[in-house]
Amino acid sequence: MKKISYLLNIILFLYLATNFTSCFLIDSDDPCESTIMPEISAGIKATIHVLDKDKNPIPNQQVNLYLYKEPCGAEAKGEFDFSGLTNALGIRETTVAYYNLRNEKDKVWVDAHAVNLGNGSATADSEYVTYLYNDFIPGIIKEVHVYIYRDF
Repeated sequence: MKKISYLLNIILFLYLATNFTSCFLIDSDDPCESTIMPEISAGIKATIHVLDKDKNPIPNQQVNLYLYKEPCGAEAKGEFDFSGLTNALGIRETTVAYYNLRNEKDKVWVDAHAVNLGNGSATADSEYVTYLYNDFIPGIIKEVHVYIYRDF
């Protein structure tokens, strides 16, 4: 009877050692695995304001405006292009873009560039804003405002 009990203990130990160490003790190589969340549909609408140094609107300014998603651990996708001229109030707006987000590290980018604004560099003429999974509330469209200023 002692031999059977001893043998069952060894079998149980080997079973636990081989099955649970692989689940709990060995880290995954996937940095996104620990941040998986329930899928949500995230809606975003962006308004870009192009203003001079005195905060007056700059009408008819060419703006290249893109919305896109960068899933955790993957290449960017789902680009929406809203490029065009600002209106009389120096504004260029997007319609609502929707993305399915499944990870806390999923990013939604608002990428705006005022072409030839005159600040001397693409960085000074641009704004890049990112929003993560937790910045969105399911069922509510996130409305964001981005401001680009001319320095003179």
